[in-house]
Amino acid sequence: MLNHQKHPNPSHPRGRSGLKVLLAGTLLTALIACNTPPPPIQPVDGKPAAPQGLSAAANGTSITLKWTANTEATLSGYLVYRGGANGAFTKLTASPITATDYTDSGLNYATTYQYQVVAVNKVGESAAATASAKTADKPTGPQPALQLANPVTVPYPDRLIFSRIQNPNPSIPNVTHTTNVLTLSNTGVAPLVISALTLQDAWQLDNPPALPLTIAPGASQNLTLRFTAGNTGYHAGSLTIQSNDPTTPSRVVQLRGLSQDHSEDNQEPSLPDLLKALGYRVNLVGGQVADSGSGAYGSYLTVNQDGLVRRQGEEVMSAYWQAADASQKVQVTQLASYHTQGNTATLSWYSKGKTTANTIMTAAGAEAQSVLPHLNGSPTQLANASFTPSSTFGFKVDAEWSDPAKNSQTADINHGCTPGPCGQHLRFWPLRDRTGQLVPNTYLLGMDYSGINYDYQDNLYLISNIKPAPMLIDVGMTTTYTDPAGNVWLPDQDQNKYTVYTPSTAIAEPSTAYTGSIAGTTNPQLYRTYRGNVGTSTPQDQRVIAFNIPVGNGTYNLNLHFADLAHTTSGQRVFDVTVENKLQVDDLDIVARAGGGKTALVVPVNGVQVTDGLLTISLKASIDFPSIAGIEIIPQ
Repeated sequence: MLNHQKHPNPSHPRGRSGLKVLLAGTLLTALIACNTPPPPIQPVDGKPAAPQGLSAAANGTSITLKWTANTEATLSGYLVYRGGANGAFTKLTASPITATDYTDSGLNYATTYQYQVVAVNKVGESAAATASAKTADKPTGPQPALQLANPVTVPYPDRLIFSRIQNPNPSIPNVTHTTNVLTLSNTGVAPLVISALTLQDAWQLDNPPALPLTIAPGASQNLTLRFTAGNTGYHAGSLTIQSNDPTTPSRVVQLRGLSQDHSEDNQEPSLPDLLKALGYRVNLVGGQVADSGSGAYGSYLTVNQDGLVRRQGEEVMSAYWQAADASQKVQVTQLASYHTQGNTATLSWYSKGKTTANTIMTAAGAEAQSVLPHLNGSPTQLANASFTPSSTFGFKVDAEWSDPAKNSQTADINHGCTPGPCGQHLRFWPLRDRTGQLVPNTYLLGMDYSGINYDYQDNLYLISNIKPAPMLIDVGMTTTYTDPAGNVWLPDQDQNKYTVYTPSTAIAEPSTAYTGSIAGTTNPQLYRTYRGNVGTSTPQDQRVIAFNIPVGNGTYNLNLHFADLAHTTSGQRVFDVTVENKLQVDDLDIVARAGGGKTALVVPVNGVQVTDGLLTISLKASIDFPSIAGIEIIPQ
């Protein structure tokens, strides 16, 4: 936000009367007396407890499993298995899901299916909870088939998201997303009969059709739903559709609404609220966003680090991106806009190493307090667009860049950003759907205007067909440059003189960049400067230079670039290279390994695991000083 401060909602601890347990009684007796089920037994081997309360219910040819959430803090999620005819179980979830329900669709008629659900953590899988259910009998003759469509396309065909301001600003236009259209289509070969449309919570149908409603084969019917909440907060409702579709006679459409009394002024939903409404189970700060319940909004402070360049949750620390499929365009949809009412917001892209921004789209200022805003000047066209970027590019929202080194850090530092670097005003998280599964090459971009409140919901975008670009660092340089292959290398200190190396007094060598020839490379510019001299008075056993580079947790391949510009014979400079506290090169002698001085040497280090958000590279010399010219970080 640009013109106000927000404050977290206060928590209200609630006392609960308990039953005094006499010494002669047992804990179990007391729990039963209180109508409180005993807690699940915790295994002693470090694995989680088996899921409790597993049930299976058939609806046509679909079976829905539900269970109670585990309480272990280390839980990764759940795996679901379906039994086969030979007694073997097949995994239905490729990776652990975080939801406590799962629907298995497209099954055979009149068939009993067995299921297992296990809880998972880093140690392993729990014992299995089991359940079974039988699908409906197969119908005879021509049948109808109900298909649902959400013309907005996000978040899902059977989930619609709304927003509402109960008391709009009379002096500045307030437009919100109070209505959505749901399309019912009959893709079968017999008439589809809708017998009931049942709404739950704060929604109504505009011009509801008379029931029963018959939809001919190949025809469709639009329903307009309106969000009518009279109280502020998050609303979770539903539309249940009863029909003669034998496969799924009862279909539930999820409805999610975000209501404000008025614009801004601590009335906005937080980023977790928005993700909960959208049904995206994104790990923002080390915990999954739940999709249950309703009521007051959460606290934006969950993602507030005053612009510090540090990973939050599953955030991907990449200033620059590439198209995952270069033959296809990058697709962008603006999911929400919660900043100063009346102000537009422009999303752009720029080529790495350039300062010219290319406009992707501009959202309407009248919808600066709404989900799913429209394009500026086009009240019927949602803010979505596609573009074809250069090979490596960054994003920009108004004056805020995806490369934190390009952003002003003064406000961040004044707010308490430490130890730096600062300027992280755009953050990217990989998208997880409502089952907790990662959506390939798809990310959420949350941004915050510099120095306001760091809530990262001022503008929220869904971006597909992108992947993180390699991070290329030219050690010892102060400006960017483009190599012969078109790759742009960034200096090892930003515009605010923040360095990724320690000690910060390590000098760039030589004092004037070397201009002669460099053997063994088509990219000589990279090797014209290096760092490693941490002070001539430094004792030999303390001649260490370390690089601590903010990255997302994950696995990386590195290329470390060296060239000795000071020595031409071996044995004059020797040092160890350690990456993530693991010795990778013992007694590296650049001249000996490269075959001479002023000769490029590339040392690959593959499969580096980062778990703390910082990639640490340390060089410790036993003779002279260490030396490194370039660092290439490639996400796996």
